[in-house]
Amino acid sequence: MSSVISKFHSPLEKVAASADAPEIEQVSGLWGETVSFQISCVFAQEYSDDFYTVLSVESPVCKPEVFLVSDTPCSFPCYPASTGAYLTRTPTLIPDVLTPYGDEPVRLNSSICRVFWVDLPIPAGAESHELTIAFRDRRGNLQNQAKLSLEVVPVQLPKQAVRHTEWFYNDCLCQQYGCRMYSEEFFRIAKAYIEGAVRHGVDTLLTPVFTPSLDIEPNGRRMPGQLVQITRTETGLHYDFSLLRRWVEMARDCGIEYFEIAPFFTQWGAKFAAEIYEQTEEGEKTLLGWDTPSTSKEYADFLADFLPKLIRELGALGIQEHTYFHVSDEPSLEQLDSYRAAREMIVPYLDGCPVIDALSSFEFYQQDLVSIPVVAEDHLTPFLAVKDESEIWTYSCCCQDKLVPNFFVAMPSARGRILGVLLYQENLRGFLRWGYNFWNTQFSKQAIDPYRVTDAGLGFPSGDAFLVYPGADGTPVPSIRLKVMRDAFQDHRALMALQERIGREAVLAWIRETLGTVTFESYPVDDKTLLNFRQALHQRLLAEIK
Repeated sequence: MSSVISKFHSPLEKVAASADAPEIEQVSGLWGETVSFQISCVFAQEYSDDFYTVLSVESPVCKPEVFLVSDTPCSFPCYPASTGAYLTRTPTLIPDVLTPYGDEPVRLNSSICRVFWVDLPIPAGAESHELTIAFRDRRGNLQNQAKLSLEVVPVQLPKQAVRHTEWFYNDCLCQQYGCRMYSEEFFRIAKAYIEGAVRHGVDTLLTPVFTPSLDIEPNGRRMPGQLVQITRTETGLHYDFSLLRRWVEMARDCGIEYFEIAPFFTQWGAKFAAEIYEQTEEGEKTLLGWDTPSTSKEYADFLADFLPKLIRELGALGIQEHTYFHVSDEPSLEQLDSYRAAREMIVPYLDGCPVIDALSSFEFYQQDLVSIPVVAEDHLTPFLAVKDESEIWTYSCCCQDKLVPNFFVAMPSARGRILGVLLYQENLRGFLRWGYNFWNTQFSKQAIDPYRVTDAGLGFPSGDAFLVYPGADGTPVPSIRLKVMRDAFQDHRALMALQERIGREAVLAWIRETLGTVTFESYPVDDKTLLNFRQALHQRLLAEIK
């Protein structure tokens, strides 16, 4: 016995193979929450005839899910001018990949630790108890056994109140798995990936009515992937919504509640129509696209014909009131006129559905062109000053590399985890990231192997473009960053649980007392402070329910 030496660590640590990471003595959470911890282990002897171990984690009420942690190449940690907390600014390997673990033997070493990640979903009614963690050799002999306390706060985690979308790329699934777009195999794989997103707090799904005009340069094209099939008839264009119906049904079965329709115009200024295809006897043919100016009569007539039919279909599916529309992603103030003209072409037909788009310019927002602005984290300040009761979302991407929260591989996990507190404090209603599974080079020119290339071909800092890796069986392999994002949203929900008991103003005062003044550009990035904050939140909840 004790041929394996093990330690427990928080989910905020990125435990390196040779690092002596801080240890923890317990984990805690609310009913309905998934809490995590890590186990590092090394072989206690220099030599043995069995360097392998089999890990088991047992709980009388929870069903633990175990992952094996492995490193990912961080070849592009950050830009030269990036600021704020980073683990490294030079290329290296960093723990990120969480491969699902069954009971297969894992090779150990006496000088390099192996790390396991454990998720514990806490069911309603569960009580505090001890977890049993055991290591056995391949013959079943016990190598080591340890206990870890799970403190359960008898408060139900409220339903998520903040919309959360991670842009979903159908073409990347097809390229990675070699399946045909919208084939039976595609839907099997897509369902697994959407279910994985929902389990980690995503409730809104990018829906490609037409192929998304996202991350492509002028005249560039993504793999065709529109959900509405168009054919030409004697009386005009016919729209077949059957694939859209199946998509929506699948997404709702997975737990998706809200839908965002991919932009109808090209990115960065809405100068051209989205790429739209029609079905002909000769195959798929471009109907509208880069040769179609956004304000052309041809496109205006098409939208006037198509959009009312789409709205009726959304109504029939029961999702119209839960649907958002995009005009064009990330317009600048210089592109205001083209964006305004494009917006005026679709809004009359949307029957009240809101328009959301990512933007940074406050002057642009003042023109009242976006129903719900999705504001870059580092440009929020003027928006928050006049927000009042209006709905504002925020987003992060590669450009949010200076001070503000983000989820690059090279960032400490605390820099992402603080997001939940900030979303609550500023009363932001939604969060958008552009890359759930973007496994392409920049501008979508070619597919990449995300296990080897994490930076979109040196296009974006490592990890910016995706939160999951492709599993061999068509299921997603999560990243540490995805788990941290889930925990950030669970922090928000836990704060909402406290709000239900003491009110929002009292919660805001409690945050100031516990964390001090925090903003999107000034917040603690050390693990201990955030772990103590969450523990203090549990103690405050316990005090309120006595």
